[in-house]
Amino acid sequence: MASYPPPGAPPTPPTPPSPGYDPRGQRRYYRDQARAQRAAWRAQRMHMRWQMRALRRGSVLGPILLIGAGIVFLLIQTGRVDRHEFIESYAHWWPLLLVGAGLVVLAEWGLDQLHMSDPDRPQYRRSIGGGAIVLLLFFAFAGICADTGVYFSRVPNAPNEWGVHVLGVDQNSWEEFFGDKHESDQALDLPLAAGSSLAVVNPRGDVTVTGTSDDGRVHIAMHKEIFVLSDSDADSRAQLLTPATKTDGDMLRITMPSLDGARADMTITVPPDAATTVNAGRGDIHVASVKAAVTVTANRGGIDLSAITGPVTADINNGGSSLSAHNLDGGITIQGRARDITLADISGPVSINGDVYGSTHLERLNGAVHFHTSRSDIRFARLDGAIQISGSGISADQAQGPMVLATSNRNLNLDRMAGDIAVTDPNGAIDLTVAPVSGGSQLGNITIVGRNRSIKATLPEHAGFSITAATTNGDIDTDFSFEGTGGQEASTQNGDSRGSQRTLNGTVAPGGPTVRITTANGDISIMKGDVQPLTPPAPPEKITSTPVAPAPAKAARIAKTPKVAAPAALAAPATPNQ
Repeated sequence: MASYPPPGAPPTPPTPPSPGYDPRGQRRYYRDQARAQRAAWRAQRMHMRWQMRALRRGSVLGPILLIGAGIVFLLIQTGRVDRHEFIESYAHWWPLLLVGAGLVVLAEWGLDQLHMSDPDRPQYRRSIGGGAIVLLLFFAFAGICADTGVYFSRVPNAPNEWGVHVLGVDQNSWEEFFGDKHESDQALDLPLAAGSSLAVVNPRGDVTVTGTSDDGRVHIAMHKEIFVLSDSDADSRAQLLTPATKTDGDMLRITMPSLDGARADMTITVPPDAATTVNAGRGDIHVASVKAAVTVTANRGGIDLSAITGPVTADINNGGSSLSAHNLDGGITIQGRARDITLADISGPVSINGDVYGSTHLERLNGAVHFHTSRSDIRFARLDGAIQISGSGISADQAQGPMVLATSNRNLNLDRMAGDIAVTDPNGAIDLTVAPVSGGSQLGNITIVGRNRSIKATLPEHAGFSITAATTNGDIDTDFSFEGTGGQEASTQNGDSRGSQRTLNGTVAPGGPTVRITTANGDISIMKGDVQPLTPPAPPEKITSTPVAPAPAKAARIAKTPKVAAPAALAAPATPNQ
């Protein structure tokens, strides 16, 4: 056993031949010597390879991805995060995952360069690993699928059932994707007792309701689209796609059945004083010229409301759909998720509670307004001008307080704000122009709190007020002259790396309101401006509507049209941007 070489040692060189010429032995010697040299090279190469493997270090990217995915799934499973909301948010923000992975790899590279600059440390290289790359590809594929509408979710109105949604086509609607389209029309005429209300449920299709019926009846015109693989099934399925009507007390209920591969667009004309409730599963809702309360719910579609006298309640539950409302006389309450919201010419209270992924435009709202999302909370008493809320900033003009605006990471441009004002924005620049209260030159109490950006406040030049302003790493500039010793600016040195703190305390015309402005890392400017008072709004115009005749009903028919390449739901969905 002692004669065997240790493992991994190069083979023993061959013994040279004995003196004397032996051609065969000489060739054997050189052959054995070449074999020994090749074996030594292989052993050296293997040793270097194992040495490099010992010096290779793995990346922390893979564990970070697994931990993050586990935390998200745990929050969804425990109900802390809504599954549908997460899918919609991930569809919009998933590229940030690649950005974060790149930042992790870059940070590791920087640490490696810092460590290997020491000549006493061994040289090594960093390896991301195949598992982390596979996870990144999986998460990127999941984000693309979510953005294009391919995901698993619960079937509406069936919480225990699950469906796969592929560009708006679920597993129960493959006929709509592959079948031939057949169209038909149907008309119904139903009585409605005086003082009764109407409730409409349509799982698949648009619903349009107008309060222009002058004979006390409900007129329904339906346009049906049926996708079937066999022409013989078109007639029978068209007969099944007929609404069920039921009178429940003083409410008339109209319910469309849910058929695979079928939809029905409904145009309904009701008496103007009939309260209306509409629930649409996959379709848009349009309601106009109703002089009673209106309640609408759109699960996968948009909402359009106009010329409504009664109070309005709207639930929208799709981050890719929009809501617009004009000429409402009883206020509106909105909740859920939407892409864009547009409101104009509304009297009465306005409440928006949910998430808006695009932009929000409000214009001429004669009533208290409350806008609340996960990023902002805005309240004011009246809006004579307009306000635009987007992901990058908020701009407003001619709003009457008391006003409260709390947000972050948004630049604020607020022009002609009147009354009491409280603004909080830690990471955005604030530019506020204050208007006097209507009918005078008096201001309201003003509080502005920032942190990392500059603040500019423009006040009426003839207004009287007392001011307290403070900034840590910035300057204070003002056009106003203050009375007494309090009008002198005081600058105090902190004595550390945080810089100097500057404060301003002064009074213009004692007995006026109080202006407080604070920030940490920005300048403060208090300027004079020729700002005119807000004029009281004109009384709202009386909502009138011109009767619109319902769409002419055609005789029930089944007309086959050429096979379509794909349903309208295959159009590329809009990507939320807020």
